[in-house]
Amino acid sequence: MKRWHPFLFALLWLCEASAQQPFQKVYYSTASAQMNLIELSDHSLLTAFAWSPGISLMDADGNIAESHCYWGDSILTMQSLKRWTDDELYFVTGYRKDSCTAMASITIPYNHPVIGKMDSEGNISAFNYYVLSAGEACGNIPSDLEITHDKSLITWGREDDFFVLKVDSNLMPVWARRFQNNGGFRFIKELPGGDLLAGFDMVSAGASVARLGADGKFIWCRSYVRPLGSVHDALIESDSSFVITGYTGTGSTGRLFMMNLDGNGQVQWCRGYGCTPDPWYTLLPSRLERTLDNKYMLLANLGQSQFPYAYQPVLMKTDLSGDTIWTRTMGATDYVFYTRDLLAHSDGGFLFSGIVWGALPEMNTGLPYIFKTDSLGHFSCGERSHPFQIEELFLVDSALTLTSTDGALVHPGYVTDTLFDPINVYDACTFLPTGVSPNAHPPAKMSIRPNPNTGRFTLEFKDPLQAESWYSVYDTTGKLLYQRPLPTGKGTEEVDLSRYGRGTYVIKCTDKEGVYHERVVVE
Repeated sequence: MKRWHPFLFALLWLCEASAQQPFQKVYYSTASAQMNLIELSDHSLLTAFAWSPGISLMDADGNIAESHCYWGDSILTMQSLKRWTDDELYFVTGYRKDSCTAMASITIPYNHPVIGKMDSEGNISAFNYYVLSAGEACGNIPSDLEITHDKSLITWGREDDFFVLKVDSNLMPVWARRFQNNGGFRFIKELPGGDLLAGFDMVSAGASVARLGADGKFIWCRSYVRPLGSVHDALIESDSSFVITGYTGTGSTGRLFMMNLDGNGQVQWCRGYGCTPDPWYTLLPSRLERTLDNKYMLLANLGQSQFPYAYQPVLMKTDLSGDTIWTRTMGATDYVFYTRDLLAHSDGGFLFSGIVWGALPEMNTGLPYIFKTDSLGHFSCGERSHPFQIEELFLVDSALTLTSTDGALVHPGYVTDTLFDPINVYDACTFLPTGVSPNAHPPAKMSIRPNPNTGRFTLEFKDPLQAESWYSVYDTTGKLLYQRPLPTGKGTEEVDLSRYGRGTYVIKCTDKEGVYHERVVVE
């Protein structure tokens, strides 16, 4: 038997330790819906956030090499980005076009789904929007994207926009269905034989799963956790075995769950995870990935016991039966962390993205972050411990029937690549604990008159806008309500939030010089 020289052992250990080097980075930029994390073949990272709708290319340590931002008629925040090859990527976003309806003096436009194609440098080669046949629905913003084995693309509605659309490799519609039920898809995955596995939530039906043929017709459709359950993500084991995550409900009684279904939708096993004394933050979905050693990795969010806010990210590694191997949480005093995407890196570490909110002025609307752990889930800083309880759940399924309006038309969209100033990147371990601002708060460039108000107010800009920009409206949970463009030379803008009701909102104006925001109180 050959003996290894101690120097070689040391060299291998150093290489492994270097490859799994954790980092925790915060980015002074605009966030996006999914904030996808994509590892390219050279181990660099591609993610779907920038100063505006766009993407950023990063090195393996999370430092930004370049960003691309996109302007168009009315492009919404980037929703999702998926990789076919290193130089062939597809994305979905929303496109505001034409008038759908009017509410008092407010004209509400259609929100159409967009599917586009780009290379890894951000150059867009195709950009189409789709008008679904269900014309009575104003909102059809896509949430995510699945690329099938033949390079067909499937996208589905965000939150309660209950639709699914399939296009071919030339981005031409194959089929589309807009459901009349009150619900929304959470994931759609292609099975090895070409069928589709779809998870969705419905009012009264709760967490539901369906199997569809490649033509979009239902093979079976079942509800599992009623009425407040939700499904989030899935891993396909085979054509006859799927692992699915979700929540059984809300508040202190809710459980994070992982269940295994056979090809006919029958439950093989189900594990529930409790987190007393803190509840799960059920407004954020969990994410599920396969690890390099063929186990499962879950990403979820703890909530706060006394307040309806997110609190700490949770990483949980389990075996193939859902029993925990280890759990990790992290946090920083006076900060809350919203999670988005999860990536099992080829070096054995784990990355996840999200939005962090805190006391710094720049963080009033949240800043994107990417954290990376080592192969055992350990963080660079802020690691905490939290007790978790595991229990066996016994779920009973019930058959469902959905009705839909079918069909869609394709139209070319307009978009331009725009360069913004570089995005500043900060070490979360340095400025989050100290509260030292990563950027001097910029002088006020806009004001709100009156404030508080009844929902109607005026945005006043200190100087007429020197370049095209836009403003965004967020609620207190960080959810983007809508965006509107602001043309060059604009000095004021009339805003009406009365349809959203009383509360505190954040108005964020974005231009080439940066991001400026103000809070507004609607009474």
